Amino acid sequence: MPLALTHPAGSAKQNTAVAAWPATAAAADAELARLAELLADASVTTVPAAGALTAPGLAAGPGDTTGIRVRTTSNPPHALYLIAAGRLTPHTTADSAFAHIRPLIEAAARACDGCGAEADEPCNPFCLPEPTTD
Repeated sequence: MPLALTHPAGSAKQNTAVAAWPATAAAADAELARLAELLADASVTTVPAAGALTAPGLAAGPGDTTGIRVRTTSNPPHALYLIAAGRLTPHTTADSAFAHIRPLIEAAARACDGCGAEADEPCNPFCLPEPTTD
């Protein structure tokens, strides 16, 4: 039984741009540097290292004392691997990783009712904030 193409070769549907994984380790490092710029523009302090970026003051949730980490690899597939709250999430671009982190930045700018932490301070460990309807 022959396979039918869903979209003919050269059609607009077939040529839809998909974010490609960085082709090289250098390209992944460039995306990591771009992410550092985006975070700096958002007033997030970062600590760069070879193939890694840490935002120690940005919590992934209540009780997170580690902060957000982003790493690249020297072996394919090259990507930005976002490590937050024990979860590893691959991203192809700095913009994608920043979009993932943005809600955490916005949450950090608000005070916490659960533990009483002021805005821009991490929650106390084991904080259980009151549920919101936002």
